[in-house]
Amino acid sequence: MTPSLLLVFAHPDDETYATGATIARCASDGVRISLYCATDGGAGRSSGIPVSSPAELGLLRRDELRTAAEILGIQSVEFGGFPDGRLPVVNPDDVIGQIVAAIRRSRPDVVLTFGPEGAPTQHRDHRAISALTTMAFLFAGTDDHYTQQIVDGLPPHSPARLCHVTWPTPAPDAFYPVQGEPIHVAVDARPWNALKHRAFDAHRSQGQHRENFERYAITDSEYFSVAAGQPAPDGATDLFAGLLLDQRLDGSRER
Repeated sequence: MTPSLLLVFAHPDDETYATGATIARCASDGVRISLYCATDGGAGRSSGIPVSSPAELGLLRRDELRTAAEILGIQSVEFGGFPDGRLPVVNPDDVIGQIVAAIRRSRPDVVLTFGPEGAPTQHRDHRAISALTTMAFLFAGTDDHYTQQIVDGLPPHSPARLCHVTWPTPAPDAFYPVQGEPIHVAVDARPWNALKHRAFDAHRSQGQHRENFERYAITDSEYFSVAAGQPAPDGATDLFAGLLLDQRLDGSRER
């Protein structure tokens, strides 16, 4: 069985900013990677690129995400189409249902999203996607939630592990002082940061964030907390560490 990873994020560029090196590493290892992006990307600025409306900005950002996904090795991208900046006030059942369908369709071993604090920025869409993904993770493996999906040919699927993005304890005077969840997995980002940087460059409309990206997102390691499912072994350096999969792609992963 080929290992499979489903990324669930709120906005185009979340995948690169938070987990780009890890995605590139997984792709290099042959992991099958899918991405669900909940919003249309229509809020915010465009870094000087002329756009006439939020809808045009959203179209641009979705195209940028497709390019970044190709650079990082993400094979499948799905957009939820919900309004950027308003995930906390949309019908949660609609979002959860889409994520459940993404889980049942891609059948991942690991689901990865933000933690409940919403990343160091504490963006409200990030906090919302964390909670919505947790519910979907729990519902996807049952036969009594979103039953029409099952009728339509998407059988239940229970991923082995739900992981959250996290980070080391910040200094008291840090620019982003918020505390993340405990670190259970630390992925060496250094071999993959060049690809992560290329993927960020693909998000041209987000160029105004370049300084913060280079200062806070290009790090030696990317860190993750196991929020549900099978725990990771101590010292894990791989999102799949300790999972009993039918086949490993190489001998470098923990077993």
